[in-house]
Amino acid sequence: MSCVVYDRQNLQTSLPLHRTSINFGVVLASRTGRTGYRIGDQEYEAEVPAFVFTCPGPEYCAVNSGPVEKFYFSYSSEYRDFFLEFTSRPECVLIPFRRDFNLTEILNEIFHLAAMIRHPGSTDRLDFCCMHLVQEMALNLRDRKRQEFPYASEIYRIASYLDLHFAEQPDVEALAREHGMSYRNFLRYWKKQFLVPPGVYLRRKQLDEACRLLEDTDLKIYEIAARAGFVDPYYFIRAFRKEKRLTPGAYRAMQRKKIQFSAQ
Repeated sequence: MSCVVYDRQNLQTSLPLHRTSINFGVVLASRTGRTGYRIGDQEYEAEVPAFVFTCPGPEYCAVNSGPVEKFYFSYSSEYRDFFLEFTSRPECVLIPFRRDFNLTEILNEIFHLAAMIRHPGSTDRLDFCCMHLVQEMALNLRDRKRQEFPYASEIYRIASYLDLHFAEQPDVEALAREHGMSYRNFLRYWKKQFLVPPGVYLRRKQLDEACRLLEDTDLKIYEIAARAGFVDPYYFIRAFRKEKRLTPGAYRAMQRKKIQFSAQ
């Protein structure tokens, strides 16, 4: 079980602090609109509100003086193994929010439950809120790692478009230009993230859709080829066999045998 703490601090000094517990939560407000910590020779800073995480080991030194409003959950250091994703990276001391994260809703829930802590179920619900914040911190951390290369947001927007429009023969080179990249740069950054060329990525999306249609419908093979984005049904059969080691018809028969066997 965690302990939830609401705190107003006036950080007029920047003395190093040694933590004996695991603390994570939210810096809600500061005089400057930013908050920061120094760990060793490295400084980490973020706009508020921001997630904050501290744990036993490093010395944390506040770098911006003045009033700071925050709340945090505190766990005993014996639970450190549950937070390895954060404790192994000092920069996790501050993690920015997603812009669409509904902080107000979860804060209202936390403060409501804290005021009713003796009511049956309140502590379990507080722990659920706590885990919600931890999950959001982890997702934000992973998003930040993914975006540590040039044109990250543009690459992800293009990938999202391909996920939705793979059957429409999208012009990838035109998409790259629309997002401000030469095709050569696009290919370099794309392959760093997805490891395969965009043509292979698209083909796998098309074949995954073909598999779904083979399993879930009675459409003819040429109809499935067209719906999955293949102009030539014979090319579709060759591509399917190369990837799946089966013809589309054999794949459908195998999947239906599996369904019959599991129903017995």
